[in-house]
Amino acid sequence: MSNQINNSNNEESFNLKEIVGKILNNWKLFLVSFIVFGSMAGVYMRFSKPKYVINSSILVQAQSNSPGGGAASMLGGGALGSLTDVSSLLGIPNNANNEVQILLSRSLMTSVVKKLQLNVITYRRDVISSVEVFKDVPFTVDIHYKTDSLKYRKYKVEINGNIIHLTNNEDDIDVKAKYGELIKLSKYDIILNKTGEPVSPNGYYVGIGSVESSAETLSKDYSAELVDKLATVIALTFKYKNPAKGEAILNELMKEYLQADLADKVQIADSTISFIDGRLALVSSQLANVESDLEKFKEKNKIADVAVQSQALIDASSDYERQLSAIEIQLSVINDLQTILNNPKNRKVLPAVAGIQDAGFAAGVGQYNELLLERDRETMSSTEDNPYVKNIDLQLDNFRSTLLKSIAVYKSSLVVSRNSLLAKNKAFSGQISSVPAKERIFLDYTRQQDLKQALYLFLLQQRETTAISEKSTISSSRIVDDAKSEFIPSDNKSMIVLLSCLAAAFLIPFGIVSLKDVLRVKILSKSDIENITTIPIVGEISHTNDPYNKVVVEQNSRTSISEQFRAMRTNLQYVLSSSKSNVIMVTSSMSGEGKSFISLNLGSAIALSGKKVIFVELDLRKPKLSTYLEIKQFGFTNYIVSDTMKLDEIIQPLSFNENCSIISSGPIPPNPAELLLSDKLESMINELKKRFDYIIIDSAPVGLISDALLIEKFVDITLYILRQNYTFKKQLSIANDLTETAKLRKTYLVVNDITPIKGGYGNGYGYGYGYGYGYGYGYGSYGNEVKSKNGWLKHFFKK
Repeated sequence: MSNQINNSNNEESFNLKEIVGKILNNWKLFLVSFIVFGSMAGVYMRFSKPKYVINSSILVQAQSNSPGGGAASMLGGGALGSLTDVSSLLGIPNNANNEVQILLSRSLMTSVVKKLQLNVITYRRDVISSVEVFKDVPFTVDIHYKTDSLKYRKYKVEINGNIIHLTNNEDDIDVKAKYGELIKLSKYDIILNKTGEPVSPNGYYVGIGSVESSAETLSKDYSAELVDKLATVIALTFKYKNPAKGEAILNELMKEYLQADLADKVQIADSTISFIDGRLALVSSQLANVESDLEKFKEKNKIADVAVQSQALIDASSDYERQLSAIEIQLSVINDLQTILNNPKNRKVLPAVAGIQDAGFAAGVGQYNELLLERDRETMSSTEDNPYVKNIDLQLDNFRSTLLKSIAVYKSSLVVSRNSLLAKNKAFSGQISSVPAKERIFLDYTRQQDLKQALYLFLLQQRETTAISEKSTISSSRIVDDAKSEFIPSDNKSMIVLLSCLAAAFLIPFGIVSLKDVLRVKILSKSDIENITTIPIVGEISHTNDPYNKVVVEQNSRTSISEQFRAMRTNLQYVLSSSKSNVIMVTSSMSGEGKSFISLNLGSAIALSGKKVIFVELDLRKPKLSTYLEIKQFGFTNYIVSDTMKLDEIIQPLSFNENCSIISSGPIPPNPAELLLSDKLESMINELKKRFDYIIIDSAPVGLISDALLIEKFVDITLYILRQNYTFKKQLSIANDLTETAKLRKTYLVVNDITPIKGGYGNGYGYGYGYGYGYGYGYGSYGNEVKSKNGWLKHFFKK
């Protein structure tokens, strides 16, 4: 009989029906799993607070880093324009990248935390959880700190009228006060001021932590980056659970940044004005002295005018003197800067380098000032030993060293230019020396007066320009987009958690069930059989609730189990020949699998079709069929050992069906294998074939002893009995080996004692019967074990 009649295709062993069967059969486990993981998802969705993404942007405008350009043009920039450009030596970074780092600085976030008092968070208590509130709070918290070191504390606040009840179990605090009254605590004193907002009857929580920890926590959800490498727009992103408060935090952060940028520019302008004022005082004194000397000289020598020829020499000499003066001014500025930079302890901001044409050098000074300002801001909230301050000090030392080297190069270039101008001026001085002494002295005074006046006017102009810029200073950056929160939080992970919990609720119990199936060593489902062997299944017999009913197939029986035996009878018609007598041997791997039960009821089902059936009990070591039918122990062994006994003497008719007869095993012999090798067995079977349509041989288990293999040559088919949840999977290899080696020919499987499984045993099994035989095979024990005190019937039917 082909596998198509009995087995499903192996490729269909993993199908939806099998999965549904596992779920239905273990529905309690799946239900508990879904309840547990569903509750976890519900708790997470109830207590989790998704963060809203808030966005804004700032434009960093380009700046001119060449404050000395005007001076260069006034003082004859041709000579200065040829000086060495030091910008490449300083390695000035892109301005927008610097602003990104400032926006991300800890000091800026710390300033915002202090300004908005973000280390104090108010929560409104709900029935299950609490929600952070921002503007709709009936009170504000005014804190007076006693120490800088704070641990986070959460206080329960209940308001009844004008009375505030503040409690904290951790610190054993239980205080009642009115609005505006000072509440003294160990680390700080607080005052709760009334705002007029409605009061929640559930009460509130107030959490107070340190400024540093709050700034660090907020910084983790804050980012700033350039929108494009070719643009100077910086995109700011902030995540916060309360969208309104998140917008306020980000707006305040941008406001603090713009104010700090403006304050830096004002500080540099003040430093520049102070420096120019000092230079003005010195130049003014020098100009006054020159004018006084010139006036005295003219009065003494009565000089009113200078000759045209002398004036030409003076003009030419004055031009070189003007250029020389410009260099001297720059040398003076450079020397002052060098003096300041040579002192490592000097932490003052450098003045703008007025009079120096090189834009790179001016930018370097500006960068040095930014580091100083950053250090000043950091030391406001940290000590000198702070690692971040020490890092700034290290950067300042490195930058100071670089500036000093640049100054040395720049100063060397100025000295060379000055020496060249001195040499040229010396030639004009020689020509002027030929002019009469009084006129020469007059010319010297006039030249000095012109130079001092030009320098004085330049310094006045620079001071006015700096003063005007200070009063009209605006930030180099501006807000492009104010902070705006998204409408729906994109950081919400509730759906992911829900799907994950649902997946876990299914996969974990399914994995447990699957693992249990993998570790299970006994046959439970039809797929267990089909995955191990290709031997066809011709019968599937369900469990019976009446273990004492020996014959379940009778003339008028319509039970499901009787119909299953009839179905097996029909299946056998396809593998047996109806034109001759057929010999069927029933065996199994071990005792207790229901050989006798299957043999008896299969024979009864065949007999009901009008066929003559005889049962031959050849389980000589431990016969059960005769005991099962309560007939006398007289039969095969008597016939084999006797030389005179006739076959008819051992054939006994059965009462439950007139077409059924039996040859019992007879007395248990000491040598059953030798008896089965007797030639009389073959002649007996040949004789029975002439008298009966079907010969059903109840043999010993083939998995324990070889008796069945001695009979196999006389049979047409072998029925190999398996019992659900009793037969071991590895015992199917016995049937496979015997079939592959042709020791058992035309073998078919019968599955016995199938219990109901929701979703189906294999292709929908769900019935069976339960018999236990208690075999202990091996000739020394099989058939010679001690009888149970409970009687043979209970022992026979015990699972």
